[in-house]
Amino acid sequence: MAFLEKPVVLHRHDVMIRSAVADDAEALVDYFLAVTAQSDNLTFEPDETAMFADEAMFLENLETSPNALALVAEHEGAIVGSLTFIGGTRPKVKRIGEFGITVERTWWDKGIGSALVQVLVTWAEKARIGKIHLQVRTDNPRAITLYRKFGFVDEAVLRHVLRIRGDYVDLLWMGLALGDASSEESDVSYANAAVSEVAPQRIALQGPIAIRELQPGDAQAILDYFDQIVTETDYLQLGTEGLQLSRTEEQAILSQYLQDERKLYIGAFTNGGTLVGALSFAAGNRRRTCHAGEFSLTVLQAFQGHGIGTALLQRLVNWASQVGIHRIGLEVRAENTRAIALYERCGFVTEGRISRTMYSNGSFHDSVVMALLM
Repeated sequence: MAFLEKPVVLHRHDVMIRSAVADDAEALVDYFLAVTAQSDNLTFEPDETAMFADEAMFLENLETSPNALALVAEHEGAIVGSLTFIGGTRPKVKRIGEFGITVERTWWDKGIGSALVQVLVTWAEKARIGKIHLQVRTDNPRAITLYRKFGFVDEAVLRHVLRIRGDYVDLLWMGLALGDASSEESDVSYANAAVSEVAPQRIALQGPIAIRELQPGDAQAILDYFDQIVTETDYLQLGTEGLQLSRTEEQAILSQYLQDERKLYIGAFTNGGTLVGALSFAAGNRRRTCHAGEFSLTVLQAFQGHGIGTALLQRLVNWASQVGIHRIGLEVRAENTRAIALYERCGFVTEGRISRTMYSNGSFHDSVVMALLM
């Protein structure tokens, strides 16, 4: 990412909008802690400082990323606003990303937010970003009005995503589409070239399916499972590039799931020990978000139609009720009507349709966001 600088005059004050760099880390952390104490609009609280431990490395990574942007607004050497946009890392989602923005309270209504968003949109158009997402509290009309001024549209209302001092807070999902919806990009479309158009023959089950938590010893089975899944469906963000993890790395991920009481990773196994379905869920890791999380569910095509997806989902719901999870959310490709019907049967409610959540084979695709409140 090239270094950006844009001087602006706001209410007779000289303000510099520029790229944030690693040397800004300490000042940015102090700034974030200050603005967190000024309002309840953020997802973290003032004493949750562990998330900033690697801020310098985080900024260094953004500096070298072609689809990420970190900005600060400075007045007389002090940070008075910030914006961070992060694009997806996988081929299907690298032209899509989400941003967050903050402004120091004494600078509200002085044009800082507008100046930051304008720089973002101008940069995104040049970087060939196809969709900018954001989430904002539904009771934050000042911010919502700002985003609508730039053409962002309402796409979903996510219920009970935050919990602040015992009260649940809804978020409005907004989005801005940029560029041609069908523009081709060969280095993205390759990701699904190997997806089979012929459904495999359904396999009759020989005995019951066992559902259990996945263990580090299952690492190779999971890698093999996803190598097969990505050749069977285009509905996942994961393409035929695969997980790109070693067995040791996958073992570490599985260990993390087992050690975190607000995460769950379960698999469905045949009598012969073959992994044929998997579900992973992770809740937020902050006080305001630890009651809510999202899951991903897959089943090998040859084993679909046997209730494996339903059984995995029911295991998740039962577990969530035991550990105090309040919101279970998901995104599903809009064309995946079979999965949507399954979720509806299990009580999930559609909260909106999000445009351009994925790009593959030369075009963008939409997703439906759904959730179950416990």
